Amino acid sequence: MAASGSSQSAAERREAQREALRKQRQAELRRQRTVRTIVIAAITVVALVLVAGAGFLVYRAAQPEGPVAVPKGMSTDQPYLTLGAPEDSGAPVVEVHLDFMCPFCGEFEQANGVDLAQFVDDESITLNLVLRNFLDTNSRSGDFSTRSANAMVCVYEDNPDNTLAFQKLMFDNQPTEGSAGLDDDEIFDLAQQAGASDEVRSCMRGSTYDRWVDEVSDPYGKEVDNSTPFVSIDGESWGGNNMMYEPGALKATLTERLSGDASDSGGASDAGGASDGGA
Repeated sequence: MAASGSSQSAAERREAQREALRKQRQAELRRQRTVRTIVIAAITVVALVLVAGAGFLVYRAAQPEGPVAVPKGMSTDQPYLTLGAPEDSGAPVVEVHLDFMCPFCGEFEQANGVDLAQFVDDESITLNLVLRNFLDTNSRSGDFSTRSANAMVCVYEDNPDNTLAFQKLMFDNQPTEGSAGLDDDEIFDLAQQAGASDEVRSCMRGSTYDRWVDEVSDPYGKEVDNSTPFVSIDGESWGGNNMMYEPGALKATLTERLSGDASDSGGASDAGGASDGGA
C-alpha cells in the first residue's frame, strides 16, 4: 500500500507539473496575442494618421491659394516697384533688375545708387525696380534672394521714401555668394536703419510678398532679360561694355536725356550704342 501511495503521489506531482507548464504556455500565448494586438493597433493608428495627413495635404494643394498680395496702390499684375515721377509724367523711365545676392548688382549700386536716388528725389525720372530671386540657390539658406526681395517690398509699402536707402544698406552689407546670407533679424535691422517702422517686421515674418516676387516680378524679369543687373531707359537696354559699372556714366546719360540731347554717347541704346559710348 505504501508503494502504491508513493507511486500515486509521483503521478500527481507530474500531473501538477504538466498543468503548471500548460498554464504558463497559455499565459505566454495570451501575452503574445496582447502584444500582437497592441502592435497591430499602433500600426493601424499610425497608418490612419499618415493617410489623413496625406489627404489633408492633397486637399490643401487642390485649393486655390487666393490672390497674390500686392502693395497698396499697385495693380495686381505690376511687376516692379515705382519711385520718382509718375509713370505717365513723360519723364524718362529707368528700369533696374536686381537680385540681392548678385555681386554685380552690388557693383552697379556702388557706381550709380546715389545718382539714381537724387534723380528720384527730384522726380526727374521714373525708376522701376524689378526684384529677382533666381539666385536663391546661390545661398546656403536657399531663400536669401526671396527673403530680401520680400523685405524690400515690405519697406516700400511701409514708406516708399525709404526704399532706396534700404537698397543701399542691403548692398553695403551684401553677403558673398554661397553663404547663408543675412538672417531676417539682420535684414530688419537694416530696414530700421533706413527708416522703416515695426510693421515691416511682421510683414517680413509673414512672407507677405514672397508670392509676388516669385509669380509676378521674377517671371517678368526673366522674360525681359534673364540676367542681373539689367538696366533700360525708356525700354531700351543701357550699360553695355561694363558701362553700367562706371561711376557717373548713368548720371551723364540721364542728364543728356533730360536736357533733350539724346545722343548715342552713353545714352539709352542697343548694345552697339552702349559700346560706342564706353569707348
